[in-house]
Amino acid sequence: MIGVIGEALIDFISKPSKLATVSFDSHVGGCGLNAATAASLQGSPVGFIGKLSNDMFGMRILEHLVDNRVMFDPALCAAKQPSLLAFASLDEQKKASYAFYWKNSAPVSLDKDELLAVMQEHTDLRVVHIGSLVLALEPGCHAILAALKEYEPRPIIFLDPNVRPAVIDDRQAYLERMEEAFSLASLIKLSDEDLAYLHPHQDVKKLARKLAAEYSAHIILTLGRGGSIWFTAEGGEVSMPIIDLPVIDTVGAGDTFSGALLSYLHERDCFGSDWALPTLGELDEHLIKDALRWASAASAINCSRRGCDPPTKEEVQTLLSSL
Repeated sequence: MIGVIGEALIDFISKPSKLATVSFDSHVGGCGLNAATAASLQGSPVGFIGKLSNDMFGMRILEHLVDNRVMFDPALCAAKQPSLLAFASLDEQKKASYAFYWKNSAPVSLDKDELLAVMQEHTDLRVVHIGSLVLALEPGCHAILAALKEYEPRPIIFLDPNVRPAVIDDRQAYLERMEEAFSLASLIKLSDEDLAYLHPHQDVKKLARKLAAEYSAHIILTLGRGGSIWFTAEGGEVSMPIIDLPVIDTVGAGDTFSGALLSYLHERDCFGSDWALPTLGELDEHLIKDALRWASAASAINCSRRGCDPPTKEEVQTLLSSL
């Protein structure tokens, strides 16, 4: 099973208007929830491990999980804290920038014991996705890393920092936390913007290559219109151009990429077989190329629709068969 430790929230996305007033469409979102939804729509078993509020927004998020067949733990789905809210505006390239209302919200209030209790319910947990807001915001960020260090048998860790500078108050503390997360992960997906924040003024491709060797991990670098590059710990590189579809917006593009990629690898037993200890299998160049192509297609379809709206497995198959 794929586990996703992360945030679920409501995205309010500004709509084009000729009037002085601003109006918004609202969507269920959050890096963790989006990635879980994307993987589930690809047909993989997925458990979302995140705290939800009992407010009206939390109930809407819960309905989304049910509708998309994402498993969840009821013990985490009735928190008294409010839901996390995000407001996004789109630039001329349809790229989103965000403002978050997160303080004292349910998703960032997870503690270590809650996480361990939920993880121990899933005896078939093979890989866990972590990252984004819940690794940036206290106190939950510390609980996640502590729980993963303590939990046995430790699943394969997939890290997507999905850096949001707007919520980072202490950059040095955040960088130290990211270094700790990098040391736990076997698969690390980074955008060029993530690397620009983590390691300013460096060539992102050279840096990704260096990080793969330094952490003995697979680094998947996404470059927007420049496609993606997979750097292996052994020094291998596989590049994939984008799959070009008309873009409505880029909300959830990276999350869809991550979820589709995890599903592709999970369905090919790359994280080990059932009832055996989780282990990352051999990922050869052909498998990596196919996985990148699949994830790129899923992300392209998502960007052709408004908000985060990941495709089904059948939609990805149909697109790839037409290319």
